[in-house]
Amino acid sequence: MTLKRFLRVLAVVLVTIILVASPVLAMANPNGIAFYCVGTQPVYKVFYNVLESDDMLFVAEQYVHYAVTQNITASEAFLFEVLNTTGNDTIASIPLNEYEAKPISIYLSATQVATANITVGDALILRIMGNPLIFASPTGNSVNSTLAGSDYVDQLLGDDGGVATSNNLRNFLINLADDLETFDGPPAGSEYIVTVSGVKYLSTIGGSIFLEGIPGLDAMCPILFQYASSPSTGDEPESTGAYASTLSPLAKWGQTASDGLTNLGIYLGINQQLAGTAMLLTLAAGLAIFVYSRTQSGMVVLLLVGTMPFLGAWMGLLPIALAFIFTIVVVVLMGFFFFSRGTL
Repeated sequence: MTLKRFLRVLAVVLVTIILVASPVLAMANPNGIAFYCVGTQPVYKVFYNVLESDDMLFVAEQYVHYAVTQNITASEAFLFEVLNTTGNDTIASIPLNEYEAKPISIYLSATQVATANITVGDALILRIMGNPLIFASPTGNSVNSTLAGSDYVDQLLGDDGGVATSNNLRNFLINLADDLETFDGPPAGSEYIVTVSGVKYLSTIGGSIFLEGIPGLDAMCPILFQYASSPSTGDEPESTGAYASTLSPLAKWGQTASDGLTNLGIYLGINQQLAGTAMLLTLAAGLAIFVYSRTQSGMVVLLLVGTMPFLGAWMGLLPIALAFIFTIVVVVLMGFFFFSRGTL
């Protein structure tokens, strides 16, 4: 066999070994694995109608415990899964974020729920399992739990009438945070929950833990995060808006003009203030074209237009805040002409 042929054969053998043989990671089974329980009741629920009608949020409190710190991360070693009622098909799966007791979740949009043919009350199976690439057998590193009809909770798209304790998802997660805080025993000042005016909310630390386990929770249940250690009171400006209230079409021109602008806004699909602004800009553009045709001077037109925002605000056709913005733009343009290009 020639050297060249030998090297080719050796290359093929090496490539085959690399492609076929993969390193096998191995670790011991956990000292404890479960859906964490309060007493004998596992902590998990399925909330539907969370962000949209017919979506579903599967929330559980995982518990994967090792007495000795592991070199392989929880996200590499364990999965949280939702299985169909027979346990033969995996509907959704995500890696665990951390070991020990932590919140974990899977969110399915309404489209995903329909595709998976899930109905409220289905006896789906929740499972925490060891990654098959890590564990040779599921024995000792997996746990299953079957959902009952009572585990499904209608979130009503977050409708709680502004009362924190009327939000189903909020109540469940506050109880879960209580469990975690009792389990972890964080030091004083690092609690997961704060109480404001007799109502419990997630603290900054608690919020970080739950946002990691339930991505997008701040959008799903914003009332869970609405807390402050003390109300903000110092140096708050006071304004009655008395002057601003006089700068309106109704105050300046009467009911007929006000109704006219309102109807114009309805026709254009905008509100009354924007209708007045559109009318003012149309008039200003027409006046600018007329003046320029007579004077052929861009600076004259710019000076004329510069007065329009304040005139429009005084006439009630332009919100005063917008008037200041237009004025700043005009001043910038004038500075550009004076200092960069010279006068027109």
